Amino acid sequence: MKKIIILSLFSALAFTSYSYAQAKVLNQSITKSGKKMLVGEFERKALEDVDFKKWYQEEYDTYEVEKPKLAGLKNLQNYTLEVFIGTWCPDSRRELPRLYKILDDIKFPENKLTTFAVDRQKKSINGEEVGKNITHVPTIIVYDKNKKEVGRIVESPVSGYLEEDLAQIVNGTPLKPNYSND
Repeated sequence: MKKIIILSLFSALAFTSYSYAQAKVLNQSITKSGKKMLVGEFERKALEDVDFKKWYQEEYDTYEVEKPKLAGLKNLQNYTLEVFIGTWCPDSRRELPRLYKILDDIKFPENKLTTFAVDRQKKSINGEEVGKNITHVPTIIVYDKNKKEVGRIVESPVSGYLEEDLAQIVNGTPLKPNYSND
């Protein structure tokens, strides 16, 4: 009986240790050259930090969603998005708040959006960018239900509107993204 109890305790301890080691660490930041930047996976609430809030909130509040273009996004809920940004990057500072506002407008599920921040060398803390050809930020990658990439927006929307580029992707006619090698 003692062996069973000891074995059970050991198993529980091992499981707890493994679970703890696997826990995600979100919203990490570093300071380089006196400037704070997010690195790795982050949640939207990280943008409430004093170093990010001004640019984020200002762009979010002033962006006017192109409502007529939202009709083409009715199927976006069938996809997942992965976004790579640099909090130091003017294009990311413009496009990320706009993306959030569009997603809020269409009530896109938060659990289908994952955001990562990279440093100026396009590296994150845990290497989330590895194998994803992140050469410019922001990069918004759209995946289908089988986790296959179906399109991406790099740095800025080709059409001039995130709403339109996203609609093109989910409707099967993605525009050739900026900086594409194809």
